Amino acid sequence: MITRMLAKSLYGLVGATFLVVGASILLLGTGLLPEPLKKFIVDIGHGDGYALHLMQELSSLLVFAGLITFWFLKHYEQSRPFHWAMTVFWGLIALVHWVDVRGSFEAGIGQVINTIPFALFVVVGLLRHRTNEQAESRGA
Repeated sequence: MITRMLAKSLYGLVGATFLVVGASILLLGTGLLPEPLKKFIVDIGHGDGYALHLMQELSSLLVFAGLITFWFLKHYEQSRPFHWAMTVFWGLIALVHWVDVRGSFEAGIGQVINTIPFALFVVVGLLRHRTNEQAESRGA
């Protein structure tokens, strides 16, 4: 029961974050964003129109991932493959931050922060696995 609550809380947090961040960036050119938020997003893209366009394209994927995450939050019993797919996703995100595009290894607080979601998904996934094994052994 605790593992289920942890996993569902993790899915809710990730889904909400994906939707808020994705929608915010997608709304960049609409005039609907508060000016400080718009400035923050533009600063991340260094004011480069191409970078901002790529950020918007990737944000559509964030919105999609957020919606899928909420679907699995509601259909938890079907979410085990999704959970491990998200674990791989977060592992790849962490790897991209640890190994720079130029091939050099980078270590710092940013890399550690980007590894936290991966670590959370690994821990919760292992807890789910253990909980499922215990439930199956009790039922056998």
